[in-house]
Amino acid sequence: MRIAILTGGGDAPGLNTAVYEFTKLAEKKHEVYLALHGWRGMLEGELVRAKSIDLLGSAFAGGTFIKTSRTNPFKDEERAKRLADTIKSRGIDVIIAIGGDDTLGAAAEAQSRGLANVVGIPKTIDNDLPETDYTLGFDTAVNIATTETEYVKTSSVSHERISVVEVMGREAGWIALFTGLATGADAILIPEKPIETATVVEKLKRAYGEKKYALAVVSEGVKQDVGGPVDEYGHARLGGVGNELAAIIEKELGVETRATVLGHTIRGSPPSAFDRVLATRFAASAFDAMEAGEFGVMVALKGNDIAAVRLSDIAHRNKLVSGKWLELLDRHWSL
Repeated sequence: MRIAILTGGGDAPGLNTAVYEFTKLAEKKHEVYLALHGWRGMLEGELVRAKSIDLLGSAFAGGTFIKTSRTNPFKDEERAKRLADTIKSRGIDVIIAIGGDDTLGAAAEAQSRGLANVVGIPKTIDNDLPETDYTLGFDTAVNIATTETEYVKTSSVSHERISVVEVMGREAGWIALFTGLATGADAILIPEKPIETATVVEKLKRAYGEKKYALAVVSEGVKQDVGGPVDEYGHARLGGVGNELAAIIEKELGVETRATVLGHTIRGSPPSAFDRVLATRFAASAFDAMEAGEFGVMVALKGNDIAAVRLSDIAHRNKLVSGKWLELLDRHWSL
């Protein structure tokens, strides 16, 4: 078979590992191609033959060696036709789509339209894909965010100030929740748990009074900028809530308050050991699904096992912080 691998959406640690491991397995029996720049590469025919030996040098680096984009191949019917023509003209039998909700949503559409057989691998530092406990890149992002937040906390202790750390996550608060819990943050703000600013200020006031420093971790999606620019999938660019919150805290408490926006620093790190192993397991399971003729699925981590779930079951859904995780956050706020 002719197989095309693509990585779409935001970059995440572990992508290169997954591409390398899948190629190493598949090249023994099939022709493997790399679709450069995600779905854009499939639209424009940017396909290059893959050999695992050529990918080895970047296999454990951050980012994605085969590039990415947020191109929506089904933005209109003209694009959909171009995609169908490219798949047919290049003789692509299977697409291995590695990405988040948008990339895999497009994969589900390609499968439903009969344009190609598709297997998905879940990737996003936001960890917001349903039907999988963890997505590729999340563990590394949290580890880097935790390390950098600890640096900020050390400086806060030295200067007896309040610090606000803003992390990515879009509408899901997983990164902020895990980072806040891991660093003992005095306040953790996520989109799923609206908290009045006055409550945040009061909690930080008490914390500062006890130890002469305080730390808040906030998810970028706590305040939506609905009037800003959007990408091809209609998502707004987020960010800025950390600086806004810091200004309010300093004004209300009269204590020097600094905001640190970690931003893309948590994306570009080499993958953690957990993400390297997860990428290897996802790649192997995606290969097994393909060999078994099981298409229209995404491989997923459930407990300690890898399972296949229907792409149609994850399309247009987000996994948000809920249940026991919200209860844990409530307990943290009550301390």
